[in-house]
Amino acid sequence: MTKKMSSKKFRAFAASLAAAALLWGAPAALPSAAPVAHADAITDIIGGIIGVSTTYSEYLDKMLAMGNSPDQQMAMLNSDMDENGRDLNEAHNEVVTRVMNQLIENADYAMAADSLPFRWRVNDSDQFNAYCSAMDYVSVNRGLLEAINNNPDELAGVLGHELTHGLKQHLQYSVAKQAATEYGASLLENNVGVLEGTLLNILVNYNTAKNYNAPLEAEADRYGFYYMTTAGFNPGGFAAMVTKMPDSPGESLLNPDDHPETSKRLERSLKWMQDYSCGHVTAVTDETTGATTVYIDETPFYTATVMSPEEMAAAGEVYSAKERAYFVAGGIAKGFHDNRLATLWHFKALPNGNYDFLTDSDAYTPLKNAVNYAGSGAELERLVTLAYSNERKTGARDEMLEKENEMKEDIAKDRKKAMANTDENISTYEDKSDRYNVLGLTHLATHEANRLLACNPYDSAKAFAHGELGWAKYKEGNYDEAVKEHQTAVAINPSSGWNYMRLSYAQYAAGDYDGALVSSQKAEQVSPGKYYGNHVVAGLIYDKRGNQSAAMSEFSRALSVSSDAASDIPEEYNAMIADNAERVAAKYDN
Repeated sequence: MTKKMSSKKFRAFAASLAAAALLWGAPAALPSAAPVAHADAITDIIGGIIGVSTTYSEYLDKMLAMGNSPDQQMAMLNSDMDENGRDLNEAHNEVVTRVMNQLIENADYAMAADSLPFRWRVNDSDQFNAYCSAMDYVSVNRGLLEAINNNPDELAGVLGHELTHGLKQHLQYSVAKQAATEYGASLLENNVGVLEGTLLNILVNYNTAKNYNAPLEAEADRYGFYYMTTAGFNPGGFAAMVTKMPDSPGESLLNPDDHPETSKRLERSLKWMQDYSCGHVTAVTDETTGATTVYIDETPFYTATVMSPEEMAAAGEVYSAKERAYFVAGGIAKGFHDNRLATLWHFKALPNGNYDFLTDSDAYTPLKNAVNYAGSGAELERLVTLAYSNERKTGARDEMLEKENEMKEDIAKDRKKAMANTDENISTYEDKSDRYNVLGLTHLATHEANRLLACNPYDSAKAFAHGELGWAKYKEGNYDEAVKEHQTAVAINPSSGWNYMRLSYAQYAAGDYDGALVSSQKAEQVSPGKYYGNHVVAGLIYDKRGNQSAAMSEFSRALSVSSDAASDIPEEYNAMIADNAERVAAKYDN
């Protein structure tokens, strides 16, 4: 018999899971629309879920399983939208989607086999915040986007940070450790049962448990900077974003806080930008005037002064002096980082007096605008050329490359692990690609099927992957490509009736009725009586050809396999089959 957890223990446990000290350390409460409304009912449920296990590994297994469920990812998304509302501002949604896609497609990162591809939404909260759930669902507050004026480089700093939490599975490891160390022993003493997978539902219902400690937040900042820069964003964007963050008091005995002090975050981000530039670029703020000056080595190059609200409005300016300076500094830093020689900057004086240099990347736009506005192109060329001539003395480039290579090697190891040909990897990719197709999320099904193929799996799993790719194409209406994928699956594993059945659907949709009929018959031959879909396809073909008797026969066989086939059979045939059954039963009743 399971003993109930005391209300006191429940409140402590629930609070630990729903603490939600998110990226910026803002206080949070339990959702007002929690699925379970009454404390007594909650206590009964918790008492039947939380168990006697005191081992960290057992808690961790549950947390990792939670973060690897497409259905729970969908539930998390829906819960967030129900709770906070969806921001339908076109510009907000466009910039978040654009930045997320650029990070996902171009950043140098590794995703564990038991992690989900990212999904995201913009919620309607006016607070400056964002979070990433255990299920790799990223939610961005409207208030954050308004505060950063939709700037993609600042947003990349936020999202790079949040992607780190997901990729490093910070939530899973943190909650598992907390549950094992703080609750395992007390639960064992009270004999409250076995830890069940429904712990997952508790975490989902109480929104994202996000009580990260300072070291994990620092790691998310560091990797977030790396991800955003490898994806091509302006490295000054991270520091610019930090200037918009609400102040965090830092840690002290009297005022403990799990998040790094905001000033420390800014200091670190400026140091990362300096290191990224091979030591050439610094940005210093005059505490008296508020002006921020960008230096190339020790020579001042650009100064952004503080503007009054009236001056900013008149100039159409929305960014602070620090932000403007950090964007310029970031462009210079990227130029030094990405080019080993001054000649690769390709400085060119234009007939109108402006200067062109580097590439058309958006990361350089603030720098180019500032240079051409001030007419300082020749000075930039002089300082850049001089900086390269002094590089060998400092060794800063070699130091930067050494640190970056260490990070790249660690990521490469994690990527190799995720692509290993193991039963665990193969199984999880199969499950997720199939589940995403069921949910209608074909692009994510394709993502997981391609991860499965990257493992170079055994033939049946390889055929499974092509089958999921084909099914995704089918759902997207790309029937010719679906046929090709399913034909590949059949060629690899001709002993699977499922592969032939799916091929028959794709061929029928593509208008190849002869091919579809052959594939449906092959499906029945390979797996007799196992699938109803091949009979449905055959029935539809016979109906198109005017052979009602043969169509009736195939549809009847489909229903004999499963009553679910009725939803795929034309209504007139369902009625005829039912009438025939009733007639025969009445005629031969004895």
